[in-house]
Amino acid sequence: MSVRWRKALAFSLALALAVSIVGLGGCKTADDGGAAADGKPVVGGTLVIGYEQEPSILNPLIEGGDMMATKDVLSNVLVGLVRIKPDFTYEPVLAEEIPSVENGGVTEDPFTVTWKLKKEAVWSDGTPVSAEDVKFTQETIMNPDWKILSKAGYEDVESVEIIDDKTVKFTFKKKLANYREWMSASSVVLPKHALEGKDFNTVMNKSIPVASGPFVFESWADGDSITLARNDKFWGDRTAYLDKVVFKWVPDTNTQIAQMKTGEVHAVNPSPDVSLIPQLEAIDGVTVQADPGTIWEHLAFNLEKPDVSDVKVRAAIAYVVDRQKIVDEVMAGVVKPLDDIFVPEQADFYSAAWAMYKPDAAMVDKLMGEAGYAKDADGMWAKGGKKVTLEFKTTANNKGREKMFQILQAQLKESGFDVKLAFEDAGVFFGESTANGNFQVGEWAWVASPDPSVKTLFSSEQLPPDGQNYYRYKNADVTKWINEADASLDLAKRAELSKMISAQMAKDLPLIPLYQRLQILSFQDKVKGPDNNPTLEGPFWNLGDWWLSDAATK
Repeated sequence: MSVRWRKALAFSLALALAVSIVGLGGCKTADDGGAAADGKPVVGGTLVIGYEQEPSILNPLIEGGDMMATKDVLSNVLVGLVRIKPDFTYEPVLAEEIPSVENGGVTEDPFTVTWKLKKEAVWSDGTPVSAEDVKFTQETIMNPDWKILSKAGYEDVESVEIIDDKTVKFTFKKKLANYREWMSASSVVLPKHALEGKDFNTVMNKSIPVASGPFVFESWADGDSITLARNDKFWGDRTAYLDKVVFKWVPDTNTQIAQMKTGEVHAVNPSPDVSLIPQLEAIDGVTVQADPGTIWEHLAFNLEKPDVSDVKVRAAIAYVVDRQKIVDEVMAGVVKPLDDIFVPEQADFYSAAWAMYKPDAAMVDKLMGEAGYAKDADGMWAKGGKKVTLEFKTTANNKGREKMFQILQAQLKESGFDVKLAFEDAGVFFGESTANGNFQVGEWAWVASPDPSVKTLFSSEQLPPDGQNYYRYKNADVTKWINEADASLDLAKRAELSKMISAQMAKDLPLIPLYQRLQILSFQDKVKGPDNNPTLEGPFWNLGDWWLSDAATK
């Protein structure tokens, strides 16, 4: 048994070079030989992953598809032009290279980006992955008939030109600083031949017709599991080692640990509760990788709901919340409180704008009084003779979030706020409540990227159903600065604008950042190849490299 602690970006060159990536050259079958005793990968076997949340749907581009569960299941089925490695850098996947001014793939006036696809890349039915697929993806996202999560960036495309079967050129109305995010970790390239003419609002909700990654979708047993199978026509250096991968829904953390002990599951990615690490480490023959990563938890206010629609009430809550205590009790002090909508790994953009908010009882009383509230006979805040009750809502069966909410409830009660806790199935919370505004105070996580754009999250142009601004936050200056930042290729200017955005949002308080959560990946020692990726790519980003050392004996 062992535990490995790493911080994002804390990689030596040797380790970075040693990371095993699914090959990107000509296709060949995985080596059938090799025994576990030789340390060589073994072909075969079924890997069972105990997973906390069942996806609402499988389509990552439409409403309800922004669950991490969807991303984790699909990351080896549908791939993008590029992906993010654990060291927070990009690498090409379907693309031959990442376009830049230096290699001629990007021009600035007009702003164009030309993507060249790998000649060997094919779909699982043998159809080549083509420039037409990339163009079709753009057209699908911009189709008003489809319930697309966000069109940020895509809506700035002026024209798409097919240069040849494997080359596509985008011309933009303005510069797009985060063009590398396109059809990558936050999106995928779609198969035109399999989807054209179909209802995109439903066609990929329960199954994926063809794959571009090392695995194909096989089946979904509602309430139980999703099964992936090896893509025998995968175009990389080799096909996957594993025959199948089963994502088994195990929402209760204690059950995940129990099934790791019995061997019913081979790997788990449990809730980010540091107390789980010694429990997993105590299991004989189990390895734990724990990474304070780029996934950040926060309290989210729905600005259209009573009480929290008042910025003074939100500020009072911010002066109640003891984030250091939360970090100490939920994360055992392993990480620090987060003071921004950007993470320290995004060093040029991070400004700690929320650092001013520390527990201050006098400020709470002052702000609540100015907002017209007074304490009743029981010492609880009330207005117009009615006690204020705040409803905090998040996902159920997440031990870390449950503990966090209990701490918050106690802190707020001590300051005179009555708080009701509500826990929902992840599919309901992310598929319905956030999008439809059925929450007053929510709690969830976003994932940072190397090329940050916060447009879909905080722009007033991105209110649901047009984006993921679930806060219903509207600030004309912030929206303007977001658009300017996204349209600049000047890093210094983007950084300056991003800090202006953070400073204004820290005053407006549509949210309170809490901390960067741990990403825990635990697996039996017979499972070879895992390399935790605490970015949007997720811990299962390289399943094509995983293998079971006992597969040859079965």
